[in-house]
Amino acid sequence: MSTFTNQMKSMKSSLIKVWKKSILTSLVAMVFSQPITSQSVSFTKIVIDSTYVSSGICSADIDGDGLEDVVAGDVWYQSPNWKKWEIRPAGVYRGTLVDEIRWGPNARYYGRSIGNYTRDIDGDGLLDVITFNSQGAPCYWYRNPGQPYDKTWEEFLAIEIFHNESPQIVDLFGDGDEVVLAGHRIAEGKYSLSWFVPGQNPQELWEANIIGHPDSFDYSVTYRSTDYFAPGGRGHGLGIGDINMDGVQDVITPQGWYEGPREGRGKLNWKFHRIPFDTLADPEGIHLTFAQMYASDFDGDGNNDIIGGSAHRYGLWWFEQVNSNTQRSFIAHEISMDYSQLHAMLKLDLDGDGVDEYVTGKRYLAHLGRDPGWNDGAALLYLDNVGEKDSVRFEVHLIDNNSGSGTQIWSSDLNSDGKPDLITSNKKGTNLFIQE
Repeated sequence: MSTFTNQMKSMKSSLIKVWKKSILTSLVAMVFSQPITSQSVSFTKIVIDSTYVSSGICSADIDGDGLEDVVAGDVWYQSPNWKKWEIRPAGVYRGTLVDEIRWGPNARYYGRSIGNYTRDIDGDGLLDVITFNSQGAPCYWYRNPGQPYDKTWEEFLAIEIFHNESPQIVDLFGDGDEVVLAGHRIAEGKYSLSWFVPGQNPQELWEANIIGHPDSFDYSVTYRSTDYFAPGGRGHGLGIGDINMDGVQDVITPQGWYEGPREGRGKLNWKFHRIPFDTLADPEGIHLTFAQMYASDFDGDGNNDIIGGSAHRYGLWWFEQVNSNTQRSFIAHEISMDYSQLHAMLKLDLDGDGVDEYVTGKRYLAHLGRDPGWNDGAALLYLDNVGEKDSVRFEVHLIDNNSGSGTQIWSSDLNSDGKPDLITSNKKGTNLFIQE
C-alpha cells in the first residue's frame, strides 16, 4: 500500500475523530440537544440551525474532506462544526406565525426547496446540488465552485416547471443509473408524469420522458378545477415499487400505479392501473393524502402492499394487495390516526435487523395553520411492522415531538459508526438525529 494511501486513511480517521468530538461538544453546549429514546433505537438530537431555510434536505461530502455535510435549500452546513455557507442568496422565510410579525409581510412563507439531491453533474469530481424549488416552479442545479466557499454557486435551469410535492431521484429501471421522477408541465394547465436524466450541458433543459400524459385518460383528473394532469403529475404522493412482482419497478401514485415496461428505458408508454388509494384512505381529503409512497410485502403473502400517510390531515395507512384470478385490488388498513401533516416518508432498515422501518414526520404549519392538528407537537416517528405472517401490526415510535419533517427526510451514517442517522429541515429548523 502506498504512503499516499496510508496518509489519506490517517487523515480521514483523524477527521472522523474530530467530527465525533465536535458532536460531543455540541451535546454539552447546545441547550436544544437532548437524548430521545424509543423502544428499540435511541437518538440524540442536534439542532444544526433553528432558522427555517428549507423543506428539502440531504447530506453529502460537499468539500471533499471525507466528512458528510448537510444541504438545505439555499445553504449548506459544513461538517464538523456546521458552518453555514450560501449556495444561492439565502431568503428570509417565515418559520412560525410569530415570524410574520418579526420579518414583516415581505418575508416568504415557504422556503424555495422541497427536495435536495447531490450529483457530480458536470464531471469535475465535485458534488453539485439539485434543488426542486416549490411545486409549480423550476428545478435548478448548482455547480460546486470548490474552495473558497465564500461565494454563491453558478445556477442552471434543469426543469422549467415541475410538480408533485414528492419529486425524487430513484433507481427506476434497476440498473443503478438513477433518474429524476416528477410531474412536468407540458402546456398551460397540463401536467405529465415524467422521468429525466440529468444532462451535463448547462445550456440544455433535462429531457422529459413521459410516463403518463394527461390526454391519455378517459376520466378527468383536475386540481383546483383548473389544471389537468396525469396521475402523479401534480399534487401529492409518488413512489416506486414492484406491484405485480414481475421484477420491474412500477410507479405508485395516489390514483393508481403505472406498470413498468419490461423493455426498460426504450419504451415511453406505461400501462396505468386505476386504484384510488387516496379515496380508500380519506374520501374527504383527496389531493391532500400521501407524500413518498413505498411498496413492501407486509403480510408475507407474496404480494407487495403499499404504505402512505396524510400530508395535510390525520392518518397513516397500509394497503393490502388482494388478488383474485386476474383482478388486483387493495384494502385500506389504518396504522394510526393520531398524527397530522405527515408530508414526508423514508423507507430504511433503521435498527439493522434486516427488516425495513418507515420514518415519517409532521410538516409543521404546512398550510399556514389551516390543517387539522396543525398545533399538535411536530412529531418525527418511525413505524415498525411487528406482526407475524398474515397478521400485520405496526408499532409507532416517537423519535421527537419538536421537529417533524419538511417534504423530505434524509438518512445517512454521518458519524461512521455503522448506524443510520436522520436529518430533517422545516419551519422548526434543520435538525440532526444521531443514532446511539
